[in-house]
Amino acid sequence: MIELHRWSKMMRSERWKFRLSSSLALLCLLIFFTPIALVQDKLGKIVKESIISNQKKRNYYLFVPATVKASTPLIVLLHGSGHNGLSLVEPWKDLATKEGFIIVGPDAASGGGWSAPRDGPDFLHDLVEALKSKYSINPRRIYLFGHSAGAVFALMMSTAESEYFAATAIHAGAFRTPDEYKTISNATRKIPLAIWVGTNDAFFPLADVRATRDAFQSKGFTIEVTEMPGHTHWYYDLAPSINQRAWEFLKKYELTSEPRYSQYLAPGPAGSANKLIEEINELGTKAQRLIQQSNEQELELNGKDFAKDRTQVRQIAQAEIDILTEAAGLWRAAAEKAASASQLGLPGKQKQYFDLIAQYDLKCAELLDTMRESAEALLSTESLATIEAKRAEAQKRADKLHQEVDELQKAIDKLMR
Repeated sequence: MIELHRWSKMMRSERWKFRLSSSLALLCLLIFFTPIALVQDKLGKIVKESIISNQKKRNYYLFVPATVKASTPLIVLLHGSGHNGLSLVEPWKDLATKEGFIIVGPDAASGGGWSAPRDGPDFLHDLVEALKSKYSINPRRIYLFGHSAGAVFALMMSTAESEYFAATAIHAGAFRTPDEYKTISNATRKIPLAIWVGTNDAFFPLADVRATRDAFQSKGFTIEVTEMPGHTHWYYDLAPSINQRAWEFLKKYELTSEPRYSQYLAPGPAGSANKLIEEINELGTKAQRLIQQSNEQELELNGKDFAKDRTQVRQIAQAEIDILTEAAGLWRAAAEKAASASQLGLPGKQKQYFDLIAQYDLKCAELLDTMRESAEALLSTESLATIEAKRAEAQKRADKLHQEVDELQKAIDKLMR
């Protein structure tokens, strides 16, 4: 008999949780490796440096305390409108020295504030990875802190990269537009969040902050809100106290596994691809359920005496045929959507990915067709020897298809590395 449970593992659901990974981003990132002596010379000082991200020079302010130790946390500080990264690095410097963590304050591309995808997540990812190449940073303890416009962007980056940043704390910020609230659904992990806001903040009233808290809580997030009586939007006078409390919150959290980064999908071809991925995922999930049902039918056949239980064997076989026919149709539908995604004008490796997925799905459908043929043999009125010969032949073809599916899976895995 064809053992369906062997192939159900091959058609694993994890593949359908695909998110466009950084390996497919084709980012133009240049990391300037600095001699150890120069790195040591910068300890305990705020330095202005730059990287090239997406073919543009981007500035940032970095502070690495002389007290820094191996596997240290990193806090990415996102400034308010009209300011730069230095405006947050300065107030955080003393606490970073005391606690021994690294801080970096990138500059937004425009003085008017932050926006995606121009300022992140790709730029923030490039920056963090560049720093990780120079310093001993714990990849599971990378945090976000933002003020005002930087606070709003920190919340957006938290939902976009919930498996890359461990936790986020902000001052004077909240979601206010429908598009901002929609980003909550992007999160694949319930990243811990904390907000500090003044009761007299004219830019982010309590009603907006509370609505933001409620929206995140309704989705299962851990989010703390601290309302500061009499406090306004001005961060800098109370920065030492706010920073201390923010750090007490952030340091409690650490990713439970290695960080995962996914490229931001903007509207346009990439956005259409994202929609197709969701549809492919849905089809894959349905196919998995059917494969499980087919496994159960095949297990029911085990131990049956074909001669004595022929009527029952035929009933089970027919149920299995119906299930496999439907499952094969789902794989073909998924292949069509993958083929459509490959024609959206995406960058080279992303197009390659969808081309491979289309081939993989079609091959899976072909494999299920062969398994269906094996089940159809059980409906025959021919001799048991003839039926067994047909099923043996189907098994032989299925084994070959299984190998071809494995090769396609290896090609997909290699492309994503």
